[in-house]
Amino acid sequence: MNIAIIDDDQLVSDLLLGFIEQYSQMYSFDITVSCFSSGDGFLSSLAPSTYTMVFMDIFMKGSNGIETTRHLWEQDPQCLVVFLTVSQEHIWEAARLHCFDYIDKKALTCERIFHILSDVRRKLPQLNPHLDFFSGNKQIHLPVNKISYIQSANNYTLFSMDDGQESRYRVQFGTVAERAGHVEQFLLCNRGILLNMDYIIQEEEDVYVMKNGQRFPIRRSDQSSIKEIYHQYQFKKLDFM
Repeated sequence: MNIAIIDDDQLVSDLLLGFIEQYSQMYSFDITVSCFSSGDGFLSSLAPSTYTMVFMDIFMKGSNGIETTRHLWEQDPQCLVVFLTVSQEHIWEAARLHCFDYIDKKALTCERIFHILSDVRRKLPQLNPHLDFFSGNKQIHLPVNKISYIQSANNYTLFSMDDGQESRYRVQFGTVAERAGHVEQFLLCNRGILLNMDYIIQEEEDVYVMKNGQRFPIRRSDQSSIKEIYHQYQFKKLDFM
């Protein structure tokens, strides 16, 4: 699990880091921690799906914790945020953003951090869904948040990943589509085309444009219902942010 600590108070960062390392050792659970002294520094190095969770100070110079979180969720809406604050007033701002949790720095204890980390571990299967299927006799296990789109290719199915790599598997597209139907990120926009809606950057009249520039036609026969699914998914993300 990857965690980021964003706080301009070095003492708080060091204390949090120590608690997290204690948890990792005590429960033999692999955790990688990155520390940042500003929201701007964190955002400048951010890539999609980098962190499972972040500990975010609310009051910082430059981009404050609220602004930084909004930018974070634009790239990674599933990342869990735990706000750190010294003011009860700021806690209400955090609550309105539907953060995972918030901590008054005066009550920053090892027990509190252990409790939060255990809660996150229980949520991990929901946070990191996978698409499972067989290619011939080999079982394939692909993380949903790494898949940009899926296309039918005769007796194969083509997976385009977020890093630009493409993989072909000997599996019927219908089999993949049936399994992907249980994952809310996927949209069947046309025959033989499944899009991860987190990678759509623009909806045109009859086309979806992906982050890599690829354009996919929206099926004419039920264009309105397809668009409605996409719009509802985007509204849900906005509610979370």
